[in-house]
Amino acid sequence: MKKLFYLLLIVLGIVSFSACDDDTSDPITPAVSDTTNTNTNTNTTTVVTTDTTTIVNFYKVSIKIVSDFELPENLTITLSNSDTSITETADNEVKEFTLQEGSYNVLASGKTSKDGKFYKLSGALTVEVSKDYDTTKTLELKLETTESNQIIITEVYCGNSTYYDEAQSKDVTLQKDKYIKLYNNSSEKATIKNFCIGISHPYMSNNSTNTPFTTYDSEGWTPANLGFYWLEEITFEPYEEKIFVVYSDDDYSSVGGVNLDNDNYYCFSNMSTQFNAAAYYTAPKAGKTVLNVEIYGQGTAWQIGYSPALFIFTTGEVNPKDFAENAENQINLQNTAWGTLGSSLKIKNENILDGVDIANAACTYNAKTGALTSDASTKYSQRLCTEIDKGYVFITATGKGFSFYRNVDKEATEALEENQGKIVTGYSKGTETETNGEGTANGSTDPSGIDAEASIKNGAHIIYQDTNNSTNDFHQRKQASLKD
Repeated sequence: MKKLFYLLLIVLGIVSFSACDDDTSDPITPAVSDTTNTNTNTNTTTVVTTDTTTIVNFYKVSIKIVSDFELPENLTITLSNSDTSITETADNEVKEFTLQEGSYNVLASGKTSKDGKFYKLSGALTVEVSKDYDTTKTLELKLETTESNQIIITEVYCGNSTYYDEAQSKDVTLQKDKYIKLYNNSSEKATIKNFCIGISHPYMSNNSTNTPFTTYDSEGWTPANLGFYWLEEITFEPYEEKIFVVYSDDDYSSVGGVNLDNDNYYCFSNMSTQFNAAAYYTAPKAGKTVLNVEIYGQGTAWQIGYSPALFIFTTGEVNPKDFAENAENQINLQNTAWGTLGSSLKIKNENILDGVDIANAACTYNAKTGALTSDASTKYSQRLCTEIDKGYVFITATGKGFSFYRNVDKEATEALEENQGKIVTGYSKGTETETNGEGTANGSTDPSGIDAEASIKNGAHIIYQDTNNSTNDFHQRKQASLKD
């Protein structure tokens, strides 16, 4: 038995020895791949896997953001390809990324505002990262700028509603409840220094002037006629509207007019100035914000009339009073002495934030006598430069209490995520079905179909249309929005 047992051990030993000769692998330690990094670029990172022979190299990519503006806090930069996407805030002028080999699309986008203008910043480039990529270089990404008006005119109410005056036993046209509505058409806060509101010459749309529109249009300035109102500084929060009362801050709702007695409204009326005609003005109530005024023409009232060409502007770093007193900025469009009829200031178009031209063919103006007469055949005369307004909104009849209201940018408004469930459609405040004195339906309405005022009351943020063409951007409204 002992001999048999030892013989069995010898046989098993031979078998084990043979198996070891055939299998040379180590069952504990796996095979190690080649860890030699042949990339001579010192700004790369090499990652070596333990179960494959693949070597993955990462490269430093530096991108410099180039812009005409100080980089806004909301500027982002995104690098993407079919496998990955990286988005970071571009808080520094130069951004560094660590990337694998491949082709990347780089997009930068942001927005900012300055002096009442809104700017969208964007840029794009393609980066090809390969084993020969030079990590010591810095790529430049130039941001292109799209400018739009941040603070815009959204409504002009020229008054002119007719009511029956029992004391006089006749119909009377209300002239004192005029107002202008301005709006921040963006999600960015706006602060504007030396903010001004003016009217172009002549103050009626079909008046004549000795200085044709084409003269100043080609020279890049717009005339501010008679006088203008101003504030040293004004701030608009995102999507905020402000009401500016032209003549009187009283409540005229009892005679079919507008209630303008609101402590939040801004007032033009200052009875200590030349503009103090009792037929138009009343002294503002205590606590109201009253604008400054520069007057350099004839008259006792700021004549926005039935059909003004209104515009808002800034005098930049120059105080508005100093600007008005500078002879280099002065011109008389009737070729008479400064301070008489036709006196205007030359406002550079680049300083104009927005404008709207309201055309009315019911009145004309006698340049010599200053008298207004009826002449429906008189042609409309453009007053704002093409750069500011390429068209006009038409008033079909006076005495109706119509206002002129800006159309809604339907696509932009509906694109705002916060507006879901808040937009009110079925707008019916336009004058498409209203008739003028001849019975011709030639009014207008907002083609977007969105009721802006109802939507705002419902918590929506409205983006208004702004193509610098009042023909497309405005419509005639049945009544002032403050009466809704």
